[in-house]
Amino acid sequence: MKRIATKIALSVLGAAGISFLSWTPARAVIFVEPIVTTVNEDIFQTREPRTLGPDILPGQIIEYGVPDRANNLINGTGNDMGSFVFDLQTLFYTNPDADPPFANEPVQWGDVDGDGRIGFSSTPGLEDIFTNVTIEGNILTYSGGVIRDGDIFYNLFSTQPNLTPGGGIIPAIPAEQENKDGPIRVGASYTAIPESTNVLGVLIFGALGVAFKLKRSLHC
Repeated sequence: MKRIATKIALSVLGAAGISFLSWTPARAVIFVEPIVTTVNEDIFQTREPRTLGPDILPGQIIEYGVPDRANNLINGTGNDMGSFVFDLQTLFYTNPDADPPFANEPVQWGDVDGDGRIGFSSTPGLEDIFTNVTIEGNILTYSGGVIRDGDIFYNLFSTQPNLTPGGGIIPAIPAEQENKDGPIRVGASYTAIPESTNVLGVLIFGALGVAFKLKRSLHC
């Protein structure tokens, strides 16, 4: 009798365990991953790069939605870019029209391409420009590289699950609508590297100032 009771208890626990393992949340966290690399030659052969003009100043925040139409970009700002800062602004996402629908799902930076890193390319032929990626909350910063004025680079955002409009979850954007951005909002800005001549001038004037002060102190 005791053995039968034990078997029944184990059966109940086993069934409960199977039920527990089979239960999963309706939706996991939505991951967003950017990459900043050298030119994507495949896209370069099909369409012209977009230009970031001199009206985009260092520290100026540009907002847009991702995933967007990935393209090569020309640094036409007149500045050498020393870093990029991406601010993930959509931290919870709701879309009842999606298939399946989203209801206040959390959004964060994550490893979408599965290479064990966030912010770096896993695609052959796309070489990373920046060596460092740091994440503090919803802020992702690229550093340790430079995009010279006039250089062409490639910037892609991908999400998991794929939230590209028309990609199977989010409905396609009507052709007549000008804005083709994805639903996750991001703010982007860059920092500029001072021109070497300016840096040299600062060093020279600084050295002259120190020498002048030292000369005055010796005559006192």
